[in-house]
Amino acid sequence: MGKMLIQTRSGTMMNMDNNVVTKLARAALDRGHEVMVFGYGEGVTAIKDGQDPRRFPNVGKILQDYTQEGMLVTVCETCCYARGIKRGEEFPGSKIGSMTNDLSVFVSDADRMVTIAR
Repeated sequence: MGKMLIQTRSGTMMNMDNNVVTKLARAALDRGHEVMVFGYGEGVTAIKDGQDPRRFPNVGKILQDYTQEGMLVTVCETCCYARGIKRGEEFPGSKIGSMTNDLSVFVSDADRMVTIAR
């Protein structure tokens, strides 16, 4: 099967964009594809451990569950630090990485790429 890269720039509580990310990732995983998610800008909030939204889907928990199925979740380090997210605050299985070292590899490896942003 192929490899899909999903980029997200929207924060977990900004709108429903990250719900689209989780549904797209689920569909790709169910069809046997390898899935990589890369967050930058507000998209880095998806990896913050301990999120507890009351009336919205817990995007971080959903993505964490998908990492146990082999999905890669990486976010931009610079964007994290700009938003006060530090190493050690990411959920288990996710990675604070870089656009240079991680996103560039994901883009070159992916057969398909989708960007979810406003």
